[in-house]
Amino acid sequence: MDCIWEESTKIQDKGKRVSKEPLVRDFSSSTNDILNVNNNMVGRGDQKEHLLEDLIGSYSGEPKVIPIVRMGGIGKTTLAEEVYNHESILRRFDVRAWATVSQQHKIKEILLSLLQSMIKMDNTVKTKDEAKLVDILQKSLKRKRYLIVLDDIWSCEAWDGVRGCFPTEDNAGSRILLTTRNNEVACYAGTENLSMQMNFMDQDESWNLFKSASFSNEALSSEFETIGKEIADECHGLPITIVVVAGLLKSIRAIEDWKSVAKDVKSFVTNDPDERCSLVLGWSYNHLTRDLKTCLLHFGIFPEDSEIPVKNLMRSWMAEGFLNSERLGRKG
Repeated sequence: MDCIWEESTKIQDKGKRVSKEPLVRDFSSSTNDILNVNNNMVGRGDQKEHLLEDLIGSYSGEPKVIPIVRMGGIGKTTLAEEVYNHESILRRFDVRAWATVSQQHKIKEILLSLLQSMIKMDNTVKTKDEAKLVDILQKSLKRKRYLIVLDDIWSCEAWDGVRGCFPTEDNAGSRILLTTRNNEVACYAGTENLSMQMNFMDQDESWNLFKSASFSNEALSSEFETIGKEIADECHGLPITIVVVAGLLKSIRAIEDWKSVAKDVKSFVTNDPDERCSLVLGWSYNHLTRDLKTCLLHFGIFPEDSEIPVKNLMRSWMAEGFLNSERLGRKG
């Protein structure tokens, strides 16, 4: 993983020299999660129903804060997206807004992201300072039942930076849903007894996710199913690990290759889920061709949780010689 980081840093430096267009931050709701296979969440039915009950339940007083907490890659964002777009939520709340916070959070970007979910924004709104944006946000939420999602919040400091932006009077039934890896943040920000600890997938859920990601609707032979179940079990219920391994196998239909992958995955002997996830991600990266590795690392040029401008990415790839600029020019 260290060598991947070093190579990524080199490419980031080169990409910043090549790219001349300003990057545009994505202020919209987060995009489809890789754990949401074919736009359908696999498993999590019980936790989804429990979360919906907490969101639409009759609680008096100030808006309730509900954290979803556990390690990265376990499906917190996927679950939040699923309930955010659920029909019962659409009926219940007057206003919904979503912002991705991330490690290097900027309060102004969070505010703009929330506002874009609620109002028509022009360039004049984007030029306003934080105080004015807070005022616009509060007026947009005044006397309304709102649902706010703050996805991937890493610190208590980030929560303190935005908590005062949400009105608490005449907003009965409102909810603020957080996703975080940090138990300290969940305890600090959450309303008592409303925190949700994400579970690892059970054996059946793991297999269903693996099958959806690797075979989709394709029929399975018994031999592939046996090996596939072994691989899914070795992922220990962590969705991102299951999807990464299944994605690698999606275009492979040689049973010997599947057996080889099963052997590799079984070799990752650790009880630490984070370490296992890192091992699997590094292993899947090493299975890419040299050109694909470089293409993938170019994504590191762009800010975390931002929309990637296609022209900037293509320009970066052209600088490496992966794309023919003349052919692209003729097609454009």
